[in-house]
Amino acid sequence: MKLLSPASANTKTRKSALKAQEYRIVSLMLSPHDSAGGKTNCANASKSCAAACVGGSEVGLSQVFKSIQISRENKTRFLHSDRAGFLKQLREELETEQRLADRDGIVLAARLNCFSDLNHFAIIREFPQAIFWDYTKIYSRVLDPQRPKNYALCASWTEEPSDQTSCLNLLQAGHNVAVVFAEPGNFTGNRALNQRLPKRWSLGGHSYDVYDGDDSDLRFLDPGPTRTGFGRICGLRLKSGNTEMRLKAMSSGFCQIIE
Repeated sequence: MKLLSPASANTKTRKSALKAQEYRIVSLMLSPHDSAGGKTNCANASKSCAAACVGGSEVGLSQVFKSIQISRENKTRFLHSDRAGFLKQLREELETEQRLADRDGIVLAARLNCFSDLNHFAIIREFPQAIFWDYTKIYSRVLDPQRPKNYALCASWTEEPSDQTSCLNLLQAGHNVAVVFAEPGNFTGNRALNQRLPKRWSLGGHSYDVYDGDDSDLRFLDPGPTRTGFGRICGLRLKSGNTEMRLKAMSSGFCQIIE
């Protein structure tokens, strides 16, 4: 069982690879939260985040091809049953990907938390020539002085007041925060990307610039702080496999509603 997937295995990384061919893109796709049973892969996932996760069985290609979800579950069980063996294989696969990137004269770019939120600091330090990126709801990780220099992290907004406070503090300090937006209407499945995104959005009494996070998944290429020192909102469109799932996410406070 191979752990790392090529860019072609995920809609957003596939689109990113077409736009940024100077990178060799790979990702590690585990099961989100505790969907594989046993330990959670997302220690700070909110209830609505777990329910609306794009890595769940009711969204995207895994909704059609159940083998995708089974593969993610098998990788997760491998991690939790034999952590040392899992990390050994992951390290070996990254070494292979680094050699292939070097051969082609491009940069290895890896997302190890495609649908999880685990601490990969140690293994990332072993690959200083590569670039890593992820989203996280463990906000202290963004500010951690031990975070590797080649690891870009984007915090994620949730419906929980304490999480929102942490995200606002990060925005005020110049860090970007991913926020999910939804537009009323029938935008399930492939229609999700037809939803509008605002140019600016107010959170906590302050208006922030919004950029389109669905245009590319490569968060390490995102714009930095504004001239006034504030972070920006990485706008993501709500993606749901069915209407019920979509309405629950919209009513929970998980996403911002564009009227």
